[in-house]
Amino acid sequence: MPLDTSSDEPRRALVALEMILSGDYITPTLNGELYFNKPPLYNWLIIGFYKLAGNYSSFALRLPMVISLLLFGLTIYGFVRRYMPVRKSPPAMVSFVVAMMVLTNGRVLIYDSLWSSIDIPFGWLTYSAMMLVYHFDQRRNYWALFLCTYALTALGFLTKGLPSVVFQALTLVSWFSYTRQFRRLFHPAHVVGVSLFLLIIGSYYIAYFSRNHIPLANVASVLFDESAKRTVSTFGIWETLLHLLTFPFEMIYHFVPYLLLLVLLFSRTSIKTIKREPFIAFNALVFSVNVLVYWTSPQVYARYLIGLLPLLFTVLAYFYYEHSVPDTPARKWIEWLWLGLTAIVTIGVWVAVFHPKTRIVDGIVWKTALVFFLLSVCAWWLWQDTQNRLGRMLLVMVVIRIGMNWITLPGRLASRQFYKDESERIARETRRRPLYGYRETIGSTGATDVNSFHIAAFRGQILRKTDTRIPNAYYIADSTSLVGNQYQPIDTVRLFDRHPARLVKF
Repeated sequence: MPLDTSSDEPRRALVALEMILSGDYITPTLNGELYFNKPPLYNWLIIGFYKLAGNYSSFALRLPMVISLLLFGLTIYGFVRRYMPVRKSPPAMVSFVVAMMVLTNGRVLIYDSLWSSIDIPFGWLTYSAMMLVYHFDQRRNYWALFLCTYALTALGFLTKGLPSVVFQALTLVSWFSYTRQFRRLFHPAHVVGVSLFLLIIGSYYIAYFSRNHIPLANVASVLFDESAKRTVSTFGIWETLLHLLTFPFEMIYHFVPYLLLLVLLFSRTSIKTIKREPFIAFNALVFSVNVLVYWTSPQVYARYLIGLLPLLFTVLAYFYYEHSVPDTPARKWIEWLWLGLTAIVTIGVWVAVFHPKTRIVDGIVWKTALVFFLLSVCAWWLWQDTQNRLGRMLLVMVVIRIGMNWITLPGRLASRQFYKDESERIARETRRRPLYGYRETIGSTGATDVNSFHIAAFRGQILRKTDTRIPNAYYIADSTSLVGNQYQPIDTVRLFDRHPARLVKF
């Protein structure tokens, strides 16, 4: 499947490709211009898999995400199995359910696991650092706690910037304050941990600034802007207040069906129940403190919360298996909703036979019939098993993903293949001459990254932006960029999203 056109996957692919083509693995660029928005760790992972595969395929591009997702699930399983205080259900089963809740919720299953998402490895690093705070605190090993968590924080910073530092600070301060161990923050190991963090990120930036003689403020300001651009400082008080109200409902929608279990927490004894078990208290506290970063930021994408999901799902699974029974009114209400939603999806799958984008898929009738049969079996099983319907919902979600692979994804192929073919046609036509993007035709937004990637990968050269008109060079230019210029039209090209442009010479 060619590059996704509805996410920032083309940008991840393009930045990694340009580092290979330039031979500079320290300096990320975008269309040949310095790119400060994200540090390069995820680019390095992509580069490694490009090299292993020997090509720039989408398969190689997405492998870092897939491996990170699997390791994320194993990490969740390991920590939850070790510390989950369940007595009514097998710990191994409950920990498996928690891990699968993260891997099979609506957002991850049908969106973020389909493309090379930087938020999957970042979420894994974030969660691992948080869990190691609890793990080593239980062992009273504060040297290991600070050294390991700050090393992971440094890797998180080199993946996505400042959010990892915020999560580390909030986790340490909130947990040590809650457990009345605030003095631990002044432990000598904390100083050494911070020093290790600075050493790791400092080593990279020393190498970066030795190659690029630009002010530190230029890089720092972009990193700060990337973190602050979605906050109240940018959007104002009214949008922030609206977001405070809508955020919980948006998250329930994105992480369906499992966040419906939040209803189990609406009881007078919930807080006492949480406080009774240290591991549950840790998960609840750390989630509550860190989610405020996003709850108070008006422009937030659901994928940003992936690293925090296991914390909340651990608490929800604990309440489901340990503090509810099939006859509990709240649980009964949730499970009836699950049954209703499963029935709707089971029947609704037949829409694929008539929908314009899916009815053209080869074998659409038998594929739809098979998915309908599998979902019907799941629905029946969900109806029959009153003891563990949460576990059965995992299977429903897996079958939904199978249905997506068979029915929905092939319907997206035509659009993605169009931009790949269109870009490679221009790359083939200009292969023996220099090719540039003229002015703001490419790179001004992320929309044209998919074209830039396919052109650069085919030609083996970076598609650079320029305002300079070079004799005998080709340019990709749109009508806005060409105003007031005399040029020789060579061909036409469609940039994403159906944006008309021309191949010209000046």
